Amino acid sequence: MAQLLKLQDYISRYETDIYRYSNQYIRFKKQQWNALQQAKEKLHTEPTFSEEMAEEQKETRLSSLWNNIKRKKDETPFIKEEQNNNENGELLIDYKHIIQNSRSEKEEKQLFLDALYPYQLRWASSTIREMSFLNKEYKQDPLLKYFLQRFPDTYFLMYHPIIIAKQAPVQLEHIFITPTEIVCMTVLEEGEGYVYLGETGRFWKLRDGQSERKIVNPLISLNRMFNIVQNIKEHYSIEIPIKKVVLCKDGYIDFADKPSDIEWIDKRSYEDWFTKMRKNTLSMKHTQLKIATKLLQHCQSTFVERPEWK
Repeated sequence: MAQLLKLQDYISRYETDIYRYSNQYIRFKKQQWNALQQAKEKLHTEPTFSEEMAEEQKETRLSSLWNNIKRKKDETPFIKEEQNNNENGELLIDYKHIIQNSRSEKEEKQLFLDALYPYQLRWASSTIREMSFLNKEYKQDPLLKYFLQRFPDTYFLMYHPIIIAKQAPVQLEHIFITPTEIVCMTVLEEGEGYVYLGETGRFWKLRDGQSERKIVNPLISLNRMFNIVQNIKEHYSIEIPIKKVVLCKDGYIDFADKPSDIEWIDKRSYEDWFTKMRKNTLSMKHTQLKIATKLLQHCQSTFVERPEWK
């Protein structure tokens, strides 16, 4: 499950300390998965699972609150905030719902990923002290869910980030920061079976059956995004490859003079590309974290102070 580094211009916890939060995300996911498996095992061995599990969760929350009260005054705000989140439910996964509603291992994994999704949105729209007002559409955004749920934990995603370039805010499309490269991506998703007729001018043609209409050339925004990221990378002398990708997983791209510096993925090549992306099991790299930090520093963030800190 990829990590949502930046969502539009919302404040992100990764902005405060990407090294801490990127590792904590992976640990949390593993802990919750192990807890789910333990809950499932308990269900199969003890008939009174539901009542006992509810009582145990209640006791755990009370214990967490008591331990939080007793902690030393000099403890970091980060630790306190995460424990308080246990109290208000942010870090609690509904194991019972997952177990009762999954009929196969595949369904179990999907429900687990769905349970983690709101947690990712919260991290991408708040810090300990600040919060941004999340657009409710992101809670059901199919493309965002696809990116986060289908790619490895060590992939960082910037989804429609707003970057300050030459003192002006510019909204980009999608940036994946993997352990080995940066992927600037534009997505063509008009619908199943659509054909995109590429041209070198300002417009392309989009064909659906017998109908045809013009769309803005997607390479314009893709090249702008690539140039902005490239400039930031060079400014800080960070050595990591950058590539451009046009993704059209449900349709076809017909372009006689395709630029050779772009990777073209349509329905014919999607499965191979997707398998290759998912097979990248490398751990996070220092260079990856460094370029991610610098990109975040150039992003615009709009937020307010949390009410509890006022």
